[in-house]
Amino acid sequence: MQRRPLLKKTLGGAALLAAAGAVPLALRKTRLREPPAGRKLLFFTPAEYSIWAAMADRVLAGGEGPTPAQLDVAGKVDAFLAPLPEGDRKDLKQLLALFENALFGLLLGGPPRPFTKMTAGEQDRHLRSWQSSRLAIRRTGFQAMKRLTCAIYFASPETYASVGYGGPPYELVKSILGARK
Repeated sequence: MQRRPLLKKTLGGAALLAAAGAVPLALRKTRLREPPAGRKLLFFTPAEYSIWAAMADRVLAGGEGPTPAQLDVAGKVDAFLAPLPEGDRKDLKQLLALFENALFGLLLGGPPRPFTKMTAGEQDRHLRSWQSSRLAIRRTGFQAMKRLTCAIYFASPETYASVGYGGPPYELVKSILGARK
């Protein structure tokens, strides 16, 4: 047997084996988290809601005040994103799928698990890798998810005391509400 056909068969076989081994990794499922009772999802699928909730837990971990789960940050983000135009909806949903994808994460140095199935430490490393990535889509995607999560969380009146904010001045609120009538 000549070397060239053997080399072609060997390299082709190795590529097929690698692809076949990667398929189960790419198809690993998200660990689902149920939205609070009575919450109907408007933008997210249950898997996307679970991804965002897991990400919010890590981005806002260790702070004072209520947890992101107690405030249902992912549910509030879902309601906020619901009116997005179809093109923007598709882009954000693709970003979440990429963020959760175990194969993509493994190729970029992460563990061979979806984000929602990683340990807290692995999730923190995953977030840092997105934050400091050479790929613009990862950096900007991380910033968009983090900023929206933080904006929703800290806009909730339940968090005011934990950051030393007494709330909006009563007279200002009263005048704004009066002007809307």
